[in-house]
Amino acid sequence: MPADAHARSGISLKAALLASAVAFLAGLAAPSLVGSGSDPVAPRERVGVRSTGPTAEPHPGPTTTRAGMPAGFAPTEAGAVAAAASYVTTGQALIDMDPMSVEDAIRQMSAEDSAEAQVDDLVGQLRTVRETLAPGTGPIVYRQAVVAYRVEAWSPERARVAVWNVGVLTRTGVAPPQAGWAISTFDLVWERDDWRIWAETIVPGPAPTLDASTAPATAEQFTASLEGFTDFGAPR
Repeated sequence: MPADAHARSGISLKAALLASAVAFLAGLAAPSLVGSGSDPVAPRERVGVRSTGPTAEPHPGPTTTRAGMPAGFAPTEAGAVAAAASYVTTGQALIDMDPMSVEDAIRQMSAEDSAEAQVDDLVGQLRTVRETLAPGTGPIVYRQAVVAYRVEAWSPERARVAVWNVGVLTRTGVAPPQAGWAISTFDLVWERDDWRIWAETIVPGPAPTLDASTAPATAEQFTASLEGFTDFGAPR
């Protein structure tokens, strides 16, 4: 987007900040974050695990939580997909954590070589989101869902999985319910007996247009209507 696009369209700074918050929360990771050194996740074709006979496919996961984050994924292609889908829907859990717990959570999900960069980037961006939404009242509500996925590469040691996802952010007084659509592509490595994030790349959209079947909800209506609902894939 050109530097003066917000000025030409008449969007206020506050609205621009909120839009940035929604775009960031769509993946809760740096759009251009890369690990240190050469990228270890560069398979060009999908490589299957050799099988010596019929075996039961393990549950893809997650089977547990660690540091408040989903964990316990299978060392399979389905496990890598489950990890990507689970990691992209951890937004509410991270928002609700204190800074120290956030660091532990990020390290739990991250590959060792890129963990420090991921912690520095994500903690800073979460701080910006909280400051942007601070003038509001009540809880920050962020509901997320994965709509579709694509396995771009897979081997027993590394995988690249793209997930099309949506996040709906709201807080009374500052952010009416607004949806941010994105494709988050995770470069994952099998490390410490689980799938870990080496890097995540986020591109906005594709975003559908709201049909005329219902009017947009207010923050209060949104929160009240979904009381008692649990997001699929959210850490418990």
